[in-house]
Amino acid sequence: MNKYLLAALGAGSMIAMAAPAAAQNVTGTVNITGSVAPKCLVVPNNGSTFGTTVALGELAGADGKLRPNVATDFNASTGLTARVVCTTAAPTISVDADPITAATALGGGGYDNSIDFTASVAVTTTSGAAGPFTNDSADPAGSDTLIGGRLANNGSDNIAITASNFRTNNADDLLAADPTYTGKITVVIKPGA
Repeated sequence: MNKYLLAALGAGSMIAMAAPAAAQNVTGTVNITGSVAPKCLVVPNNGSTFGTTVALGELAGADGKLRPNVATDFNASTGLTARVVCTTAAPTISVDADPITAATALGGGGYDNSIDFTASVAVTTTSGAAGPFTNDSADPAGSDTLIGGRLANNGSDNIAITASNFRTNNADDLLAADPTYTGKITVVIKPGA
């Protein structure tokens, strides 16, 4: 009887093996996540600074007063443009012009050791020109201001700095002699919201 039972089980197993197995689908999913932090950078090289030195040379004319072509010389300088990009749609800009000053003490009226001016920064966004964003060196630093769109990322410089209205406290002031007058323009571009 055990023989018949084993034979029956064996035959049944062969029938079960001969029947095709039901198809079973298996699905695997790989979720991919990431993020991009708000940031601005100078292109190329992904830097965080840009700038140059503008050497204006002799600031006084033959009469000792501020020479009239300082703005022309400043704006003809190289290195006053940059390419900056931000990962955000609403970057901000602030401009701060510091007067061009000398350490020489003044001995009385009619002399000046400081030259004020107005700094301007023009910006190109994906929708066109924005600005200029300005600050006069006689005023406090400019506050963060919305640029008005994404910075252009077309391979060209999109930041251009100019200066104008160079002046002493009084038009008739003579500039005090000093070998080192220094000033600067600081432009800060932030990612914004």
